[in-house]
Amino acid sequence: MDVLSPETAEIEAEVACVWPARAILGESPCWDAATAKLYWTDIKGARLHAYSPKDGRRETWTPPCRIGSVGVPPPHWNPPPGLRGTLLLACGDFGLMWLGLDGEIPTAPIAHPEAHLPENRFNDGKLGPDGRYWAGTMHDAERRASGTLYAFSADGSVEALDSNYRVTNGPAFSPDGGVVYHNDSAKQTVYAFGLDEAGRLTNKRAFAQFTSSEGYPDGMTTDRDGNLWIAMWDGARIEKISPQGMRLGHVAMPTSRVTSCTFAGEDEIILYVTSASIGLPDADALAGGLFEVYLDRA
Repeated sequence: MDVLSPETAEIEAEVACVWPARAILGESPCWDAATAKLYWTDIKGARLHAYSPKDGRRETWTPPCRIGSVGVPPPHWNPPPGLRGTLLLACGDFGLMWLGLDGEIPTAPIAHPEAHLPENRFNDGKLGPDGRYWAGTMHDAERRASGTLYAFSADGSVEALDSNYRVTNGPAFSPDGGVVYHNDSAKQTVYAFGLDEAGRLTNKRAFAQFTSSEGYPDGMTTDRDGNLWIAMWDGARIEKISPQGMRLGHVAMPTSRVTSCTFAGEDEIILYVTSASIGLPDADALAGGLFEVYLDRA
């Protein structure tokens, strides 16, 4: 891996806090292209938020459990009858479920592979290019490596793909869907896998390793060129790494506990970034905020 120091490779960008929400543990920014709306969660605060860039509208819902991640369902995911309002896929304390953003936030369960592990919880996740919903679990107290990466199918089936994680984060996918990235944040390691035709992970390898002074790799996304953009918890930045593992630089962020990121739109100029306020002083006024990052992609 390239040894380029992140302190000498800042990427030009305009960073603005569009919602100083003071989320305890902001996560899972999810762009809905159909409505031009950005959904994101506050896991520890048990809140679901939505931000509309066009008019600056902010919406907040209180779901019936903590939610680690959300996704906009593709057409082949068929919701059960009776749910109202905008429908999302959500993964949290009840496992993977349908979520209706109307009234009392009705839900419908899909699958809960760890109902027998009350000390675990789902953390980060997202829909993959293969049409499955990928999500990882972790020990809620972060003391044991009891986490597993799962892939859920539209028919309700679920497959455990990799295990022995302490803090799962990601996943992210190469543009062609052939490479899967997933983190164990506690080990400061980003792993890369192949994905075979049966949907199983192959060839697990350490793709990027960070030092104790650099922070912890958290949520991440890829761009159309296959570069990986990683939110660095306690690192105050978004790290950019090429598909070959070369450190390409970073976007500096105005708060230290950066948690995840996603692109909005096909031009990949705007990156939305979530953050956390947990464990940080009130003097860090932007901790837990939602950020809009304009990149210079010339």
